[in-house]
Amino acid sequence: MKIDIEPIPNSAQHELKTMLLGYLTELGVDAEYTYLPLYWTEPGRFPYFILADGQVAGFALVRTLDESPLFEMAEFGVSKSYRGLAIGKTAVKALFAKHQGHWRVAVMPGNLSGLRFWRSVVPRSTSVAFSEEPDEAPCMLMSFSTAQP
Repeated sequence: MKIDIEPIPNSAQHELKTMLLGYLTELGVDAEYTYLPLYWTEPGRFPYFILADGQVAGFALVRTLDESPLFEMAEFGVSKSYRGLAIGKTAVKALFAKHQGHWRVAVMPGNLSGLRFWRSVVPRSTSVAFSEEPDEAPCMLMSFSTAQP
């Protein structure tokens, strides 16, 4: 199976919004993703579709935080019918190669399958810390670098 990541054009924003809503519902989040339009208007935000043999299998929302270059995987989802096929792992490797540098990934504390997934794709030496920052939901935080030495 050929796995690609492709920037999402503004014209496909509705398709992404639909996928994102399903993803958030699965996580138990009952809220609209108000940041979505910013991925086409603010620099440093990168929306991607994950493609499996040319079909949309998921999405990734990457953003650059103020401490440049620090990338954050804001949201990442693979459709249920494509899970268990290593599509997510392959897509993450492509994203890390495209945006080399320092990264952070946050996982909701109750999302054990998400935590297992991310632990399987980040560098082995990455530690996981519980974070409770003001104005942010509590999360399990992983910080690491993908830069080539």
